Amino acid sequence: MLSTFTPFSKVETYLGTLLVSLFLLLPLVCFRTVKVTLVIFVLMDCLFIANLMYFRTYFTAIPLDSYLLAANLTDFSSSVSDSMRIADAFFPLSTLFSGVLWWRYYREKKEVQPVNGDKTPFVFVRYICLILLVSLFPAIKLWSQNGFKAAYERLQDAYLHTCNIPMYTIFGSLYYDYSCDNITYTPEIKNRIDSWLTRRTDYKSVLPKVYTRENCIIILAESLESWVLNKTVEGQEITPNLNRILKDSSVIYAPHVLSQVKGGRSIDAQLLVNTGLLPISSGPYSIKFPDSYYPSLAKAFKKKHKDSEAYSLTVDKPMVWNQCVITPAMGYDSLVSKNCFIKEEPVGSRGQVGDRAFLRQCLKKIQNNEVWNESGNTFLQCITYSGHNPFLLPDSLKKVFFSPEVPEVLNNYMTMANYTDRALGEFVTQLRADSRFDNTLVMIMGDHEALGTVRKELCNDPVGKQIVSDKSFVPLIILNAPFNLYHGKVMGQIDVYPTLLDLLGLNDYWWRGIGESILDSHKANFEVDPQLNIVGDTTGVPEEDIKVAKKAWEISDMIIRYDYLGHVHDQDKKAGIAAVK
Repeated sequence: MLSTFTPFSKVETYLGTLLVSLFLLLPLVCFRTVKVTLVIFVLMDCLFIANLMYFRTYFTAIPLDSYLLAANLTDFSSSVSDSMRIADAFFPLSTLFSGVLWWRYYREKKEVQPVNGDKTPFVFVRYICLILLVSLFPAIKLWSQNGFKAAYERLQDAYLHTCNIPMYTIFGSLYYDYSCDNITYTPEIKNRIDSWLTRRTDYKSVLPKVYTRENCIIILAESLESWVLNKTVEGQEITPNLNRILKDSSVIYAPHVLSQVKGGRSIDAQLLVNTGLLPISSGPYSIKFPDSYYPSLAKAFKKKHKDSEAYSLTVDKPMVWNQCVITPAMGYDSLVSKNCFIKEEPVGSRGQVGDRAFLRQCLKKIQNNEVWNESGNTFLQCITYSGHNPFLLPDSLKKVFFSPEVPEVLNNYMTMANYTDRALGEFVTQLRADSRFDNTLVMIMGDHEALGTVRKELCNDPVGKQIVSDKSFVPLIILNAPFNLYHGKVMGQIDVYPTLLDLLGLNDYWWRGIGESILDSHKANFEVDPQLNIVGDTTGVPEEDIKVAKKAWEISDMIIRYDYLGHVHDQDKKAGIAAVK
């Protein structure tokens, strides 16, 4: 009910449920051990209810190793009780009902005799053959998907990561946990990461702290690419509002920010901007490694401003990309999600709140101090949605129209970009009228590229190649900056984190990130994309430096996978406590 109904359309759901049911009923069918069967049912009730309660907080089943930590629940009794629902009573009541039926209609029937011992082996053999026959179908299905682990991990995306339990049952989830390689943080791993990090030169921002702003608003615009800015197609400006903003005297603009997201897409963009880490090699970090420690802009901001608060706003459900868990892990105090917004201007195949309505409601929440710390400092993140593929915008919201010669997907994308541009323009205009804007840094960035594999096709189209860029660049626009700057060189999304540390006066924070600030005069003019391709100018760059840049992807994966920063942070905390003592 809290996730999706997608598993009901998957054959794995029915095959898995049938197979597990056959196993659980084996004592009853083969040996007529009704009491043992009822005990099994009671244990299943406890297992199901415990996992439902856990899911309501973490949107996943209980991990295998967490069953050994049940004693810790005594410290969180109020949280446990809050996770209970009246509907959970269905499970024990159904078991109780089954037990009553057995007592009334079977136990009292004298004609029912104990099962003949001679037939029991024959019944058992037939039943095992039935289980093997049924298991053949899911086995063939899994074989065609390169095995259970590969099939299970294929579901680890924004909307399907809650489907693995219904499709493969709780027992499949436990088996997956067991089958995963044991992740152990060793001295060898620490040395490899340390060795890479020490290659970085010490850097101190040249920006005087007097220019830093006391509040920050980050807007991650879904699938907004750079080429639409300052672009006119068939006499129509695609982004007139952003074009006007770029002419302001206090704007930093970088049009060549290389999109560096991987399997996590939008949540990877949050990782890059908020933590200065690159995405993991496969799958979304927020689902695979939610318990790792993530230093972040929000944590750095709150360390400097002791009475500050951080909010993340999105029109998606909390379960999408496991935001309900990863958002507080990044230091945000509140996740303001789908149910907190009125469904106005529905856009896209899922009818989500349109960008104009979303940012309008965000602004209202700011003005009403719902997501603004009136007595302190505020760090705010807004994540738009409308630019999501397949770029479906209702005709009533369209303001630009292109001829049939323009490829359909390109037509739809530019129309949607124009809609997002209006949303951003209205938000910035009204925010500037608020006195709080004077002391607020506002960053707007596309969260990732939009066109994917369609880009090559569009670049080969006679009309498309005159419009679209062949590079996966997203724009970075920073308003209310201390100076005007056009950064025309190639940079990566990984470089946004250290740049914001500088602009917010947070460059003393202990974690500098994997990237480099664009305020650093020594910053390289190239970046490495997720496929380890070099994008940008490497003239005069030593080959060893290029290898180090490529190695960053492996190092960042290890940092997250082995919780390197968590170990470092724990050591720092222990050292600090010892110093105080």
